[in-house]
This record gives sequence, C-alpha cells and structure tokens, in this order.
Amino acid sequence: MRLILIIARDNIVYVFRHLQWLLPASVGLSPSCQPAIKAVTTGGPGMSMLLSEREFAMGVFNEGGRMNETAAASAAEAAAAAYAAAAKSLRRLARVKANRDAAAAAGGSLADGIGCVANATITGPRPPATRPRGSGFTLVELLVVIAILGVLMALALPAVQQVRAAGRRTQSRVNLKQIGTALHLHHESVNRFPPGFQSSTTGNWSGGSNDAVPESGPGWSFFAFLLPYLEQAPLHASIRFNLPITDPGNKAARETIVPTFVDPGDTAPRLIDITDSGSPPANTNAPSVICQAAVCSYAGSLGTLMYEQQPFTGVFHRNSRIRIADITDGTSNTIGVGERMSRHTHSSWVGVVPGQELVYAPESRQYRPAEPSWNWRPAITAVLVHVRSSPPSPQGSPGGFVGPSESGTQFLNMDGSCRLISADIAAEVYRALCTRAGGEVIATAY
Repeated sequence: MRLILIIARDNIVYVFRHLQWLLPASVGLSPSCQPAIKAVTTGGPGMSMLLSEREFAMGVFNEGGRMNETAAASAAEAAAAAYAAAAKSLRRLARVKANRDAAAAAGGSLADGIGCVANATITGPRPPATRPRGSGFTLVELLVVIAILGVLMALALPAVQQVRAAGRRTQSRVNLKQIGTALHLHHESVNRFPPGFQSSTTGNWSGGSNDAVPESGPGWSFFAFLLPYLEQAPLHASIRFNLPITDPGNKAARETIVPTFVDPGDTAPRLIDITDSGSPPANTNAPSVICQAAVCSYAGSLGTLMYEQQPFTGVFHRNSRIRIADITDGTSNTIGVGERMSRHTHSSWVGVVPGQELVYAPESRQYRPAEPSWNWRPAITAVLVHVRSSPPSPQGSPGGFVGPSESGTQFLNMDGSCRLISADIAAEVYRALCTRAGGEVIATAY
C-alpha cells in the first residue's frame, strides 16, 4: 500500500506540475480543478513533496481528514488513470499555451483536480489531419513534372521569340511604307522627292573614297522634310531650317523621337551622340561629342559610286531634286530607303552635321575599344548609304545597310512597296537595285 501511495503522489504531482505550462487558453477547466493545481504546483498546504504517503493520501481526498487504505488505493488508481490520459493528450495540449495563470487561481480540492485532464474540453484549432500515404507527390514524380515543364518551355520559347521577331519586322515594314507614302505625298506637293540633305558646300571633293566635301550646313535631311506628311507638322514647324542642326534653337527639335523613324527591333539608345573623330580622322582617335540627337533606324540610298562622286546613281544626295520620271529603272526595281540599325552605327533622322564622322556603335560586333574610330565614314553617311560590294550585313562598314533581323534587311522601293534582302544576295543584283537609271536587267530571284 505504501508503494501505491508513493506512485499516486508522484503521478499526480508530475501531471499537475506539467499542466502549469502545458494547458492552453483554449482548454476549459472546471473551477474546482484550479485550486488543486495551484496546491500541487506551488507546494500549498498538505501537498509538499516532502509529505509522507499517508499525509499525501489524506491531503488528496479529505483536505486534512484521515482516509482508509481502500480510499488511498482508489486515489492511486485514479492518479494512474489521470496520468495516462494526460500523457495521451500532451502533444495536442502543447500546441497552445495559455491559461497557465488560470491554473494557479484560487479555491478547489485536489480530488477535483485529479479529473481535470480527462474532463478538459479542447476548444482551440485541431491539428491538421495527416495526409493519407500515397496521396501526395513522391520526389521522383516531382522531378518528372519539373522535367516535363522544362521541355514544354524549351519548345515554346523559340516559338514565342519567332512570333515577337515577326511582329517587329512587320512594324518596321509599316514604318517603311509610311515613309514611302510620305515621299509620294511630298512629290505630289512639289513635283520632286526631297533632297537627301540640304547643305551649302565651301570647297571641292579631293577624290578619296572617304574624303568629305567641305560644307557649312545647315544639313537637315529628307526625314525632316517628310515630317508634315507623317503627322508631325508641329515638330516640322518648330525646326528652324535656316539654322544649323547644332544651333541651340534647334535643340528641342533634334532631340525629339519620331516613332516612324525607329525600328522596334533596334535596341540602341533613343538619344545618340553625333561625334567627330578628329581632323584628320584616325582609327585610334576617341570620338568627341558634337551634340546629341534622336535616333534613326533607317537611311536613304545614294547609289553605287563613292560617297561624293558625281553624278550620283541613287535617289538621294546633297541638295538632290529627283523626280519619278528620273527613275527609269522603274520605281518597283529601285531602292530608296533601307534599315540601318542604330546598334550597328549611331545615326539620327536630323541630317548631316559638318565635320562629323560615322563610327561603329559600342554595341556593334565590329567595335574595337582600342580603335574606337576604326573604319570611320564621312559625314554624308549620317543619313545616306552607298552600295558598292558588300551585301547588307553586320560585318559591313558603319555606312552600310543592316537590319536587326537575322533573316535579312528590309528596304523600301520607290513605288512604296517593301522587300526583304538577305546577306547572301548576289552583289550585282544588290547594286542594280540601288541605281535609279542604270538600265540593269534583274533576271534572277533574290
């Protein structure tokens, strides 16, 4: 019986000492349980761990009265049952911790406290149900799903990129057609196409392929003269055409982006530097900035001869006055404007600034940091391109045509239609398309 009492005392004290921190606020306790818990956990009257087993039994069941041994045995049995019930509920009760102060409140007998664990009502959130085995993904299944998604993305990404590239090409073709419409509206208005650019010369050409003609400007290009026909009449009216491009009075106009002049596939900065590579220019010279201007992704065709050689064979040149009647090769067989992406060479729609040179853009594949002015071209190439030997390609000179699409470069024919020319076009066919009155017969497909 002594052993039974010892077990009863130890079990009850263990349960209630742990209930001091295990019982949460969401567990409802009978008011009669609370004083018993306080008595056990704080060492109240009659419940010291130093009490004898008999005194313990008396304290438990009669708060100081003597009990018979049968009652003591019942107390031990009840304590064991309470301990088992508490041990079974420990993991649930440990989720929430509150009401610990309530367990140490006043009044009640230890006998009431014995059953408090079994009678406690859990009102807080239940623990989440365990997912049945086999209903979730295994690691192998997850890896298979990831692999399938990766394959689908790998298949879809090129298709998405092709669709986007086709959309950019279509928009560039729309830009070229709008430029073609503006050219014909200009021709209808004044019975001629606009000059390639307008400038007064102050000297003669010395004969070298890259030699510039001395000139004083102002330098405004055919792009500027087309503005009224591209719904840009306010911008056209703001330009002071009698003043140089670099004049402060033209700063706002020259830095205005015209969407029609920007290829959507061209990723170069929208405001570019107009630069000078020295006098005389040299490959190792670092280009110095003359001014900034809005970017342009297109250029006009001056023909197949050297830049300043006369008579020029294309549609545009300095102070040119070409009419439709002068294009005897046929407007559908004569190129007037083509793509020249600004990430190959930085150029602007405003025109030619006397003294400038065209060089490879830092974004170009041909750019050489040790020779930033390598393969420079004269000022006329700021808006005009000649075609002599190389087809449109990123490997061409800064003054050549080259589009942003790998499939080829788009061009505007002088009848307003467009054509796509790839880098593998025959050189003689390419040159024939850039002359207005060469008499060439274009018999092969391109």
